[in-house]
Amino acid sequence: MSSSVEHAQTAPSSSEPAPSLDLNSAIRQVLAASDEPMTVSKIKAALPPALRQMAQEDLNQALRQEAAANRLFEYPKYRSQQDRFWDRPMPVHIVQLLRSALEERPLTWTELRRKLPGYAQEKAEEVLELQIQEKLIHRHPRQPGKRAGEPLGIRPADPKDYLREELSDLFNRMEKLGFMIPQIRAAALEVLHDEEWAPTPPEAKRRKEVDAEKSGETTSESRASNTAPAEVAAPSQHVAASREETGVPHSFS
Repeated sequence: MSSSVEHAQTAPSSSEPAPSLDLNSAIRQVLAASDEPMTVSKIKAALPPALRQMAQEDLNQALRQEAAANRLFEYPKYRSQQDRFWDRPMPVHIVQLLRSALEERPLTWTELRRKLPGYAQEKAEEVLELQIQEKLIHRHPRQPGKRAGEPLGIRPADPKDYLREELSDLFNRMEKLGFMIPQIRAAALEVLHDEEWAPTPPEAKRRKEVDAEKSGETTSESRASNTAPAEVAAPSQHVAASREETGVPHSFS
């Protein structure tokens, strides 16, 4: 009998309130699970049910206090009139913005900057340079003949992207010469499979062009030297012949 009474006295009553949840810990758990800054209303909706009943202004005040203590970071408003908070600083957010913008295709800095929200543009270039130095974002060569700046990508440049454009121009030029596309493709594959084939270095190609120009000039000069004496000799022979016909002595000429 006494043991049952003691148990009844020590057992917790079902009517007693549950231990209060730590609001700040719950906030940090919500923000740690997010991949971007969150508005106050989104943070509130992600809190445990027991904490969702609090007024939004009270939650906003608690978030600002955490930010003032450098335990959270407050972000500028964006597409909403609500404050935003996150557990990571602005440079981390800018990195995510940069990588998200470059996910589809490489962009020049001008194109990339336009995709960033205004509040991130001021520090974006500095963050970008650090990402390039760490080889997390890569500079790509400019496309030949294009005046735009260097493209930037989250992956290294792929030569196929450049080769496709160059081959397209080459095929178009050869088609104008009268060759059919299947012929050009077959010839290109045959050349590329030739183990001895290698591209001619630009210096060697230029040297051949210069030698060809010099050879053409020499040939032209040689032809001129072979024909000039005959042209000159013809008048002198004509004069000599006329003197012999008239009997004029050479000393008077």
